[in-house]
Amino acid sequence: MKRIIVLCLIVTIIAMGCATWVAVKGKHSISSQNFEVEIPDGWRKFNASRDALIITKDGLSLQQINIMRREIDKEMPHTKKKLSKEMMPQEVSEVVIDNIRSNPNIMNQQFLENAPAEIGGFSGIKIVYIYQTKAGLTKKGVNYSFLFDNWCYEITYEAAERYYFGKDFPDFEQVVQSFRLIKTTVS
Repeated sequence: MKRIIVLCLIVTIIAMGCATWVAVKGKHSISSQNFEVEIPDGWRKFNASRDALIITKDGLSLQQINIMRREIDKEMPHTKKKLSKEMMPQEVSEVVIDNIRSNPNIMNQQFLENAPAEIGGFSGIKIVYIYQTKAGLTKKGVNYSFLFDNWCYEITYEAAERYYFGKDFPDFEQVVQSFRLIKTTVS
């Protein structure tokens, strides 16, 4: 019995050393995703994700910034609509909105803004929306998206509407303003 307790204690200590969340700040590059951003003080990065940069201050259910890219010819998670290289930003917004609207994990989606935006020097879109989680929490989100080469880049901020959205929105805008592609030549 004593051996089992000692073994459990050792495993717990080792597991705690492999941090899933790591404090980050300053310039952060992800060459596999071809982008770099400036991360404000106080945010932590989710280490287990290789397909996106996911950061939070107080936990994913309260606020998160997610930066990712997906291949244009791959299906989006919640819609059958497809992106194509030839799409204008407004057409991209229709696909992104349908993807948000079709997400079975959220309800009562309302779209407050759908406007052109510049992201890292590229023409794209800005979508602002509100929804409720299945637990009844009202969240507000902002999605910036643009197409480059064979990729759709998305920078999304979602937070509990009542307190966290406004509190951390300036940090999100700072991240968006700092966003840059590492390589800008078409393959």
